[in-house]
Parts: sequence; C-alpha cells; structure tokens
Amino acid sequence: MDDLELALPTGALIAGDAATVFADARPSLDALPHGTFRVRAGADVLEVLLADETPVTWTRRQVRPTPSGYAALLDAGALAEYTDLGDEPVDEFELLVEQLADREVTVFRDVIGVRTGARECVLELALDAAGNACRLALRWA
Repeated sequence: MDDLELALPTGALIAGDAATVFADARPSLDALPHGTFRVRAGADVLEVLLADETPVTWTRRQVRPTPSGYAALLDAGALAEYTDLGDEPVDEFELLVEQLADREVTVFRDVIGVRTGARECVLELALDAAGNACRLALRWA
C-alpha cells in the first residue's frame, strides 16, 4: 500500500498492541519531527519516512508485546480519539479489527493498525548522517 500516512502533530509516537493502547499510554518515542509522513508497508514491516535523507544507523528502541496479533502506531495527540479514556479494552479496537478484516494494514481514526500475527514487534529508529531521525520502523516476524 502506497497511500498510507501517519500524522505526528505532536512528534510523540505511541506504539503497541492495538488491543491494549489505553488513555494512560506513554509515548514510545518523542521529539520526532512534526507533520504527516508517508508509510510503506511490507510483509513484516511498517516504515515511516520521516525525511528524505538516507539512513546511516538503525537503533532498536523498544520491543513491544502484541499478544492480540495487531499492532498500532499513533501520535499521542490522537490517543483520546482512539480510546474511551478508561482502563479496559474499548470498542475502537473491535472497529480497527473490522477495518483490518479485508486488508493487512489500515488507517482508522489517525491510527495505523496492522495485522502482524506476531507476539511482539520491534520499534527501530534510523538516523541520517547529521544525526536526525529520518525513518521509523515497526518490524515483526
């Protein structure tokens, strides 16, 4: 899919299991560039293109459990729209799963959801030669 975009108006990214992202979720990465970025989806990766620069280093930032088999990426500012501000799984997850029923990845309420089938995902950040963030990847196997 070439038409995916991730909005990062605050530059604070939340990554996690789509079924367990609650209102108290904390950003996995912050101080990322602000804006709307193209996302490339592969068989086992979502890659967010934060800049046109070429990555020179990749660093593993987090390993996130995804027991539901679905992962989500969203800006911290979109969290309130995705959750009911409670502590239980919410209807939004069920709606996201319905959106994923016919495809592997989708954007729903400013959340990118992906069916991974994996028990965990790895969040990686790439830096360009100047040390600026230029790519973000969520990988699973």
